[in-house]
Amino acid sequence: MDKKQIIKSVKLIAFIIVLSFIIDKAAYFTITKISDTVFSGQAIGKLNHYLSIKDTTKLIVFGSSRANHHIDVKKLKQSSYNMGVDGKFIAYSATLIKMLPKDVKQTVILHVDPNVAYREYYNREETKTLMVKYHTNDIIKKELQRSDLVNPLQEFYWCVDYNGLVLGILKNAIFPKYDLETYYGYDPMEVHSTQKEIFQNILARNDSIKCKTDLKLNPLFNSYLKEIDSFCKRNNKKLITITTPIYIDKCKNDNIALTKVLKDLNIEYHDYSDFFKDNNHVDYWADIAHMSNVASEIFSKALSEDLYIHD
Repeated sequence: MDKKQIIKSVKLIAFIIVLSFIIDKAAYFTITKISDTVFSGQAIGKLNHYLSIKDTTKLIVFGSSRANHHIDVKKLKQSSYNMGVDGKFIAYSATLIKMLPKDVKQTVILHVDPNVAYREYYNREETKTLMVKYHTNDIIKKELQRSDLVNPLQEFYWCVDYNGLVLGILKNAIFPKYDLETYYGYDPMEVHSTQKEIFQNILARNDSIKCKTDLKLNPLFNSYLKEIDSFCKRNNKKLITITTPIYIDKCKNDNIALTKVLKDLNIEYHDYSDFFKDNNHVDYWADIAHMSNVASEIFSKALSEDLYIHD
């Protein structure tokens, strides 16, 4: 290849890179403009909703599906929102909590799962769904960079932020799943006859569980827990940690160990794992770890009376 051909090839490559950069930014800002109007669905809608109400809401619940489906926050306080999201744990919650306003009095209820706290591996993969705000939110950007989940191409091609989420965003933009004016984050689980039959079959198996004896608190979980506690103490937030009920807790070692950790950190903790132990009706459960809407309403009412934070 002679010099003229090399120069021609370099110019072509440079043209392709510049053109792809321009197309990427045009596509990114178009998708972002659409996604910012989406307030339905757990991928982006619930996050947008949270960002719109976080500064003015007095009580916010964070955690996994066991927060999302179990806590009717309106029974605790009228100015409230349930930011529980399926499959999201302490890394996701910590990132959102750090976005709360400074020096505004708020109550933060964080669901903690002892099983997650003592997992051998916990790599905060769940925070990947926050990537949609990588170029628009400094806190999210910092947390994602810290977790080594960022694609190296992302600094140049911003559309990578929306990888795999575009269709869901468009669907929720056109066909929202619920009325934003009445939605406050709580998603109760209605149990149908088929689900009930499946659950009864699972219970009939009576599977045995081998409990861990050499428990070690996951270092990432411990780090995020301390960060959340520090943030709340510095910024006028009342932090309450809870574990919501499960059908049966056959291993109590992790509950006992986590209770001690939280006590040593002087963090308020309420373990409701055995809440229905003496009245464990099958209609109260969608599966081993998730309550039905019937049980969630009973639990939420009791939680309100127990924590005494309602209006």
